[in-house]
Amino acid sequence: MAVVFKWLARLVGALMIVAAVALGVVWVLASGSLPVYDATWRLPGPAAPVEIVRDANAVPHVLGQTEGDTFFGLGFAHAQDRLWQMEIARRTSQGRLSELFGARTLGVDTLMRALDLYALSVRAVRVQTPQTRAALDAYAAGVNAYLTLVGREALGRGAPEFLLFTDQVAPWTPADSIGVAKLMALQLTGQAAQETRRAALSLALPAERLRDILPDYPDAAVIAMPEFADLFPGATYAGAAVPDPSPFSPLPDPGFAGASNAFAAMGTRTATGQPVLATDPHLGLSAPGLWMLARLRFADADVIGASIPGLPAIVIGRNATFGWGLTTAYLDDQDVYIERIDPADASRYLTPGGAEPFLTRTTRIEVAGEAPREVVLRWTRHGPVIPAGFFGAAEVTPVGHVAALAWTGLQPEDHSIEALLGLMRAPSIAAARPLLALNTAPGQNVMMADAAGGIAMQVSGVSPLRRSTHQGFGRLPVPGWVAENDWMGRVPFEEMPFVMNPPGGVVVNTNNRTTDAPFP
Repeated sequence: MAVVFKWLARLVGALMIVAAVALGVVWVLASGSLPVYDATWRLPGPAAPVEIVRDANAVPHVLGQTEGDTFFGLGFAHAQDRLWQMEIARRTSQGRLSELFGARTLGVDTLMRALDLYALSVRAVRVQTPQTRAALDAYAAGVNAYLTLVGREALGRGAPEFLLFTDQVAPWTPADSIGVAKLMALQLTGQAAQETRRAALSLALPAERLRDILPDYPDAAVIAMPEFADLFPGATYAGAAVPDPSPFSPLPDPGFAGASNAFAAMGTRTATGQPVLATDPHLGLSAPGLWMLARLRFADADVIGASIPGLPAIVIGRNATFGWGLTTAYLDDQDVYIERIDPADASRYLTPGGAEPFLTRTTRIEVAGEAPREVVLRWTRHGPVIPAGFFGAAEVTPVGHVAALAWTGLQPEDHSIEALLGLMRAPSIAAARPLLALNTAPGQNVMMADAAGGIAMQVSGVSPLRRSTHQGFGRLPVPGWVAENDWMGRVPFEEMPFVMNPPGGVVVNTNNRTTDAPFP
């Protein structure tokens, strides 16, 4: 018995030594990937020295001597602190998560490829102004300078997570930043899912029960909905949608509501006599959180607030004379179109002018630990065909049809990033408001205040212009072959809801409806 006990003790001791050595190795590797804040490096790119001062909470204050140097410094600081977060956001927009996580992210990758989000981001880079392109290039150079430094100084892998999943980190590009912005826009709209949910419930419930479960906004401008089944007489449905198998889905669950808050008060309502602005964006919990506080010093502006790693901008913040906050506007910027496949030729679908071919392409998705998947993707004149398992479209798509997504965020000429860059330098509400016309998606209520004492709120983002004869009033999936359901363009920016210096001296929004104008 004593011999057995002795050998057990030796075995336990040996295991403890092995575990301690393993933990030590992991600690050395992981700690080597953590950012170093108290160092000086010589890096190619900046025109002059860039100082990044960290406060007690590690918030970076980027003090560049030129505009490009400041954006370079922000890219460097973002990569120091949030490289893994940036890599995951980039891979999500590219549809390349399955290279790391295997088949469980295949659904998300298929959706991203179907929407062609990253290719649209590449095209958007080409239409940016020279100043915006310079900011994107300088930011990307800062990110890549940190990647170079990681390799040169043997700083682990740049982030501890890279030790577990990959040792390959591609250089950052301007298209990556726009891809992150487009991914954010996709996460902040849920109109397509709301349309299909209403349609699915209407197929199963009488109208009075549907109104009880999905009550209309208490507003005289809301009109009665048609019966979804009446739009597709005689249709049969294949059944429930294929569930999304991925825990990495970038789309919000349409069953849970949120409410961001923002308000601005004029100086006549404050103790200091100066306007006050506060904003509280409610987004999904994540680790790390989406936001990263930062300060950027330019020659003509000094701005501080919340940035998003991957974007060369302060998204919510203030400069010396102007401040702004955001709440999601929930613009109806998406429609689901049910397209009828040509019975005589499955490669075509019906339009008001006759049958047209789907735009078809095949994409190859690499999957960790498994063989690559080849996926056939189709586009219609309204937008991409929605893959099974997303937006609830399969539940309401009749046999012999497919569902397509029309979304303003799929426009290739997207200048949303230019609006963000302009806000940082805007000295006043009057200077900021025209910049908001550049935003495509996501739809946002932009709360503003300036040193002159003014307050305002502008609804920003592209809102589709629908006909008054639209069969679903923008709230139900509609037949794609009916011309009355097509968009006619966008609502002019000048007609988007706007308020400035109201008599009560306060402007408030909690994602609530911002207009009582009747459809459309």
